[in-house]
Amino acid sequence: MGKLPHAMRAAAAKIPVAIVPKPKPNAASPSAPPPAPPPARRPANTAKPHRKPHKGSPKPPGARALAPAATDAAPPAVQQGEGEGEGEGEERKPIRTPADLAAAIRAAADADIDAAVSLALEAPPAVPLPTYSLALLLRRLAVHRSVTAARDLLNKLHPVASPPDPPSPSTAPPGALLALADAVCRRGDPREISRLLPVLADHGVRADAHVYNALMKAHAGVSDAAGALAVLRRMERDGVQPDLVTYNTLVYTLARGGMVAKARAFLDTMAAQGLFPDVITYTSLMNGMCIKGDALGALKLLGEMEAKGCQPNERTYNTLLMGLCKNKKLDKAVEVYKSMVGAGMKMEAPAYATFVRALCRSGSVADAYEVFDYAIETKSFTEVTAYSELENSLKWLRKMKS
Repeated sequence: MGKLPHAMRAAAAKIPVAIVPKPKPNAASPSAPPPAPPPARRPANTAKPHRKPHKGSPKPPGARALAPAATDAAPPAVQQGEGEGEGEGEERKPIRTPADLAAAIRAAADADIDAAVSLALEAPPAVPLPTYSLALLLRRLAVHRSVTAARDLLNKLHPVASPPDPPSPSTAPPGALLALADAVCRRGDPREISRLLPVLADHGVRADAHVYNALMKAHAGVSDAAGALAVLRRMERDGVQPDLVTYNTLVYTLARGGMVAKARAFLDTMAAQGLFPDVITYTSLMNGMCIKGDALGALKLLGEMEAKGCQPNERTYNTLLMGLCKNKKLDKAVEVYKSMVGAGMKMEAPAYATFVRALCRSGSVADAYEVFDYAIETKSFTEVTAYSELENSLKWLRKMKS
């Protein structure tokens, strides 16, 4: 028995180096290669014969003796959806559940909204479209396309019956329609918001004051006073109660458009409906009065505002300060400025520039420097802005004296 291991070691020394040796757990030296497995140890029931490895391609010392046979076996079949993203033969995961459909739509919507819409339309009938996925598609279509594109998708997914036919039970989910309304209102296009209202009505969703206020703000953004009034009439016709935001937007639009008397008349309308004017209402009305040239009337309105318990803010005083200067009421502007200093209010850049310019043109350069110091002290805006406006006014004064 003592000669047999010695003979095996001698035979192992003659085996080529490329043969994979079988590791022994109790090897005497880590640097010496372990002996090769004897031929009798090879498995008898292998599916394929043992393939001799090529020379120059030795395997790690810890490899098993059956490793070469595993290299000849065919790789396991990859199921659809596994191993994706690692080659050009990538296959899309099959859509079998609403979660699969939602994930596919979200991934496609970031790159191509049209592809995401196609996924929603081509989904299997047994896989319903989640409400949040429909809301995502409607929002993206409203932002990147139009309300018409969103309506086309709704008509395909939830067709609405014509007036002679009975109402269709397949109306769109209200949550998705509200998401569409929010996206359209944020966009601020009056034409798009006008197209939104019949879409909501077709699916039984009643537009609230938020939608109508957004439509009115869109008209205010383009100084369309007639359009704002039309929105108010439409709200009343549809049975939607105007709120404080509605009237504030309306007063701002009318006053800025020169319709001060009509804007002021809505103060009584608001009070009759239990909506008391706030600082935004009064400031908007003052701004319109100053634009029209009635700065003293705006100053009088300030007294009425305070008498009714509504405290003015920085925007109110800055509006009055600029309006009085533009209407050449510098003495009253100085009084308003002193009230601001007493309350520690900051100045806005347009009001500061107008006030400093009026002081310099009247020869009150020392007062202009005092206003400059106050603007810097209160950190109303950057020092560069304050200095630039003062320097421009002084240059104009030197030019006029030369």
